[in-house]
Amino acid sequence: MRATLRLDGLWRNPEFIKVWIGSSVSAVGSQVTLLAVPLTAVLVFGAGPAETGLLTAAGVAPMLLLGLVAGAWVDRLPRRPIRIIANLGSGLTIATVPAAALLGVLRLEHLYVATFVVGCFVVFSRLATSAMLPAIVGRENLLEANGKILTSFSLAQIVGPSLAGALVQLITAPLALAVDALSFIVSAICFWRVRLDEPAAASSARRVGLWNEIVEGLRWLRGEPILFRLTASIGLANLAWYGAQAVVVVFATEDLGLSPAQLGLALAAVGPTSLVGALVAATIARRFGLGPTLIFSLGGEMLSRIVLVLAGGPPLVALVVLALSQAIFGFIAPLWDVNSSSLRQSATPERLLGRVTAASTFVGVGTAPIGALMGGWIGQVAGPRVALLEATLVTLIAVLILVWSPVRRLKLPEQVYTRSQP
Repeated sequence: MRATLRLDGLWRNPEFIKVWIGSSVSAVGSQVTLLAVPLTAVLVFGAGPAETGLLTAAGVAPMLLLGLVAGAWVDRLPRRPIRIIANLGSGLTIATVPAAALLGVLRLEHLYVATFVVGCFVVFSRLATSAMLPAIVGRENLLEANGKILTSFSLAQIVGPSLAGALVQLITAPLALAVDALSFIVSAICFWRVRLDEPAAASSARRVGLWNEIVEGLRWLRGEPILFRLTASIGLANLAWYGAQAVVVVFATEDLGLSPAQLGLALAAVGPTSLVGALVAATIARRFGLGPTLIFSLGGEMLSRIVLVLAGGPPLVALVVLALSQAIFGFIAPLWDVNSSSLRQSATPERLLGRVTAASTFVGVGTAPIGALMGGWIGQVAGPRVALLEATLVTLIAVLILVWSPVRRLKLPEQVYTRSQP
C-alpha cells in the first residue's frame, strides 16, 4: 500500500499556511539581524555597553511611542495591507545598512536610525498579524495557530544565530543584514497572496476620534483583572530582559572572550528547546492549568538569568553555560507566548483586537527601552555582570506579582471570561 501524507488541522487551511510561511521566513531574517546589528556596533565601531544599550532601546522605543496609535489604526484599516507595507518598509530600511557599508559611508548613527525605523514598521506588522489571526483560523483554533507560529519562530532561533555568526565571520556583520532585508520582501509576497475578508471598521469609530478609540482599548484592558495583571508582570520581565539584551553581546565577547561564531552557537541553543516548548505549550496548560503554566514560565526566565550571571571560566566552559541559559529560556518562553496570546485574542472582541493588543503590548513592552538604557548604563558603570544580576532581581519581582494574584488559580480562559463580546 502506498503511504500518503495526511494534513490535519490548520495545515489544511491555505490562508494560514501563507501567514505561517511569511512569518517564518521573516523570523529567520530577524534572528540574523538580532545578532548582526550589535556585532556591527561592537566590531566595526568599538561600541561599549552604553552604545549597545542605546541601540537596543532604539529598536523597542517605537512600541512605546507608536503602539497605542498603531493599534487604533489597525482597527480602522484593513490589516493585511498594513502587514505588507510594513514588511516592504522594513526590508528597504535594513537594506540601507549593507549598502552604506559597501559604499564606505556606514556610521554608528545610521544603525540607530535604521533600527528605530524598522522598529516602527514592526509595531504595525505585529499588531496587524495578531488582529488578523482570529479571522483566518477562528477563535477555537488560536492555541493551535499560535503554537505553530511559535514553533516556526523556534526553528528560526536555531537557524538564525548560527547563520548570523557564520555570515559575520565570512562577509562581515553589516553585509549579513542583507539576509534580513530579503526575508522581509519574501514575507510581504506571502501576505500579499493571503485571501481575507476583513470586517469593515464601524462607522462610529471614525466619529469618536482616535484618542477616544485608544482610551477605549486601555479601559477595556484595565477592566479585565487577569489580563491586566499578566500585562503588568510581563512589563517588569521585559524591563529585565531588554536590560540583559543590552549587555549580553559585550558580556560574551569581552568578559567571556567568545568569538562571533561561538556567540552565535551559544545563542542558537535557545532554538531546540524553544521548539519543544512551542509544541507542548497548549498541552501543559491544559494539564496543569493556565495560571500555573504562566507562573512556571516566568520562574524559568529568572532561572535562565541566574545561570547567565554565573557564566565564566575558559571560553569553552563559558560557551556551555551561556548555551544552557539560552536553552532554559528557550523552553519557557513559548509557554508564556502561546498561552497569554491565545488568552488575549480569545477574550477580546473583534473590533477591539488591534487596540487591546496594542495596549497590552504598550504596557508590557513599554518598559523595554527603559530596561535597555538602564542595562547599558549599569553595564557601563558597574560592568555587564552586575547589570545581569539586576535583571535577575527584577524578574523575581515579576514572578511574585503572579504568585500573589488570582492568576495562579486560572485553569481555562472560558472559566474566567464570561462577558459578551460585542
